[in-house]
Amino acid sequence: MHEQDKITLRKALRQQRAQLTREQVTAASEAVARQILACDAFCKAKSVMGFLAFGKELSVDLVLEAALAQGKTVAVPHIVSDTGFVPVRLKHLQDFELDRYGIRSVRPPLEVIKPEVFDLVLVPGVAFGRDGSRMGMGAGYYDRFLPQANKAVVMGVAYDFLLQSSLPSDEHDVKMQCIVSESGIITLAPL
Repeated sequence: MHEQDKITLRKALRQQRAQLTREQVTAASEAVARQILACDAFCKAKSVMGFLAFGKELSVDLVLEAALAQGKTVAVPHIVSDTGFVPVRLKHLQDFELDRYGIRSVRPPLEVIKPEVFDLVLVPGVAFGRDGSRMGMGAGYYDRFLPQANKAVVMGVAYDFLLQSSLPSDEHDVKMQCIVSESGIITLAPL
C-alpha cells in the first residue's frame, strides 16, 4: 500500500473514531480497563508503561490508577521531539500540564525510566489489525520506542469497531503481541 493510501485510510479511521460520543468513549474505556486489569500480563507486571489519552482515544486512566494503588512503577510518554518520547514516572493522576500538542503530560521535575524495565507497555493507536498490525498517528514514536522495551508484553489498546483484519505496515513497524478491546484480549505472540 502506498503512503498516500495509508494517509487516506488513517484519515477515514480517525473520522470514524471522531463520531463517538463522550459517553461511548467512557463506556468503551471502562470495558477495556476491566479486560486489562483481569489479565495475567497486568497482574504479574511490576512496571507498566501506559499513556494519557487524548481526544477520542481509549483512556487507560483506570488501569494507571489501579497500577499506582497496587504499588507498581507506572510511566507515561513525555514528548521530547517531533519523533521521540521518553517514559517518565507517573506518581498520581492529578495536576497535569498540557504539552505543545494539547496532550496531558507530567509536570516537572521528571523522572525518566529506562525502557527495558517495563513488563507491560500499553500502546494507543488509531486502529489495529487482528494480525498485530497497528496504525498510529503517523509520527512513528512507538515504532522507535518499542524495540527498547525489550522485556515488555506489548499490548495494543483498540476499539472493537476499529479492529481490522490487517493494516498496511512497513518493515520498521512493530507488531503488537496482544490487542485488548472491549470484548477481550487477542494474543498474537507468546507472552
